[in-house]
Amino acid sequence: MKVPGSSGDRPAILVVGAAHIDRRAKAFGPFFPGASNPGLLQDAAGGSAFNAAVALKASGFPVRFLGVRGGDEDGRRVAKAIEAAGLDDLGVTFLDRRTPTYTAILDDRGELVAGIADMELYALLGPKLLRRRHVRPRIAEAAAVLVDANLSEAMLAATVEAAGPRPVAALGVSPVKVLRLLPVLARLDALFLSRAEAASLAEVTTATNLHLIAHLVAELGARRAVITDGAHDAAILDEGRLSFQRPPAVRPLDVTGAGDTLAAVAVAARLSGSDFLDAARRGIVAASLRISSPRFPPADLAAEIDRQLPSLAEPVDETRHRP
Repeated sequence: MKVPGSSGDRPAILVVGAAHIDRRAKAFGPFFPGASNPGLLQDAAGGSAFNAAVALKASGFPVRFLGVRGGDEDGRRVAKAIEAAGLDDLGVTFLDRRTPTYTAILDDRGELVAGIADMELYALLGPKLLRRRHVRPRIAEAAAVLVDANLSEAMLAATVEAAGPRPVAALGVSPVKVLRLLPVLARLDALFLSRAEAASLAEVTTATNLHLIAHLVAELGARRAVITDGAHDAAILDEGRLSFQRPPAVRPLDVTGAGDTLAAVAVAARLSGSDFLDAARRGIVAASLRISSPRFPPADLAAEIDRQLPSLAEPVDETRHRP
């Protein structure tokens, strides 16, 4: 990854996207659809971009965060969480609006049953915010930019344009929102998707062979991508080369934020000199830590990844996975 404008070992990274309140309701036992399920409701600051920013900061990089929130109590909680995470807050507050929320229903294994995203406010995070006096120099000094598909198509295009020669990585977020990335797909340095998001981009069903999904995503213009599939092999696309990586076997406590963490750690590894395959493998280890740990990030994220990386299965070349 070329990092123009960087200096020293730890260049700044600009993150643009969602920071809101995540509400997660986890069932105590097997989940029964259409019925009342005993469980526990918890909430905390979250959002794809925020989760990624936290993991980038834990990887030792200065992070500039650009988002939007309302003038309510949830917005104040988000602002405090951004400050507590040590992020440089470039965010905008709309005093007369409410802060977005994401509500997830999880089964007793921590797997997502359903989710509702109330995030219309992100439509107000428009291109003109990139031209603000306090934002322009942050873009100029950034070595890389990470965005999520909670942003509008216009904002995504404007952010990629403003980044200039700086590499831009993107998070798919959901099968609906990932389509907003299509106009800028070929200009992205890397793309991080779930199987459902990749299938949506490729206009196929999730039952389609992952090998084929990955090649269809490449045909759309993606140069590098990681397509995760829960506990199954992830597809890693790198300039025409396709590999498959089995993630560590862990018992998930909560899958929220796994893909965001993977993307952040992969971007951090790229900025540190790793090739994309090795960077993606570090991200996959980090994602497993995120979903299986009661507290994340650990005190030394890089050291914990280094400790677990040798036990990760070797990646498999695509020839072993042809449909």
